[in-house]
Order: sequence, then structure tokens, then C-alpha cells
Amino acid sequence: MEFKRGQLIVMLSPFTETEIYGNVSFALSELLTVTIKTAGHLKSGWDILCLVIDDTEIYEFYSKIVEMEGYSIIITCPEKAGLSAVEKRKFNRVDCEIGFVGRPMLIDNVSVAKTAKAFSGKIRNLSAGGVLVETGMEIPLQAVFSFKLKVNYFIDCLAVVRRASANKDGGCFQLGCEFMNMNIENVKAISLYTFKEQLKKKRQELYNSIFK
Repeated sequence: MEFKRGQLIVMLSPFTETEIYGNVSFALSELLTVTIKTAGHLKSGWDILCLVIDDTEIYEFYSKIVEMEGYSIIITCPEKAGLSAVEKRKFNRVDCEIGFVGRPMLIDNVSVAKTAKAFSGKIRNLSAGGVLVETGMEIPLQAVFSFKLKVNYFIDCLAVVRRASANKDGGCFQLGCEFMNMNIENVKAISLYTFKEQLKKKRQELYNSIFK
């Protein structure tokens, strides 16, 4: 990957809970000049973790703030060996523990919305495309159920069970589910939520690497 003018960069520091967004304005072999959108959250000399959002990939690298002036920041540029590619699919998927109450809607293509009992469970993994849920109720493949998902606000969701497995310890089942009929606004909301959660994880990794 080569740094190009206009590339989006997200900068994280262990000293602040705020991620700083900016765009590459000038690139040299050893230094990058980035125009940032928010000033005052970073300081010269700080070690930071940067995420570069490229057309097809996300890359990360450790850097140091060399100089700051207004909304312009100069940071060290890594060698190619210092760039690590992050698989977008994994980055856009986040482990979590979100409780929910679901209600079966379709089983074997037959509506059960009026007769089926509600069930409770926990969302263990979330992306804009679907969820991995854990529940004590056995639900067959291709069954459709509804539930409310709380991210920044409550989203009414429909999901279809694509894979299912019993927990080895017994007593619960894991269901890999795909969202159905999700509108673009809710897809964006979930994507933003997972992105922010991954940034928190990356910030903690940076903190651990500096203060371990």
C-alpha cells in the first residue's frame, strides 16, 4: 500500500478516549502530514496507533506525533514492514454480550408469530450482516425470528438461522443468523457501532503495548 493524498486515517492514543479522523495531505518517505478534523485531543511526542482506510483494505501502524499546528499534524511514516493489513470482515465484526428477547416468526415456512413463545438469549457476535446468538431454546435452521437490537438506539430486526450448534456443556445453542430486510439506515448504524467498538479494542491494545 502507498500513502496517497486524501486517504482517511483514524488516529488513536492511550491518553484520550477520542479517536481523531483526518486525511493525508502530504506524504514523504519518513513523514506524513495529515489534516485533522478536531484539534486539541493530541499532543506532540505522543505514541499513536493509526488505521488507514484504503479502497479495499484497512491497514494499521504505530506512529509518533512529530509536530502539530492548528488542524495539521505531522506523524512518522512506517516502513512497509510496519504496515499490518486488517481483514475488513473481521474488523467490521465485534464480540459482544448484548441481551435480547426474540420471538419466532416462521418455522418451516409456516407462520408461528401468534402461537410461538418468546425466548431470551445473548448476542455474542455482531456485524452489519448478522449475529451469533446464544440461547437455551433449540431453533431449527431457516427459522425466522424477530428481536430488538440495542446499539445507539433500538433497531427492530428480523433474522434467519443459517447454522446452529449445541454447546458442548449442554443447555444452550449457538445460532449463526443473517439479518433480513434491513434498511440502509440501520445497516449504517450497526456498522458504525461495530467500528467504534473495534476502535476501543485497538486503543486498549495500544495502551497495553505502552504501559505493560
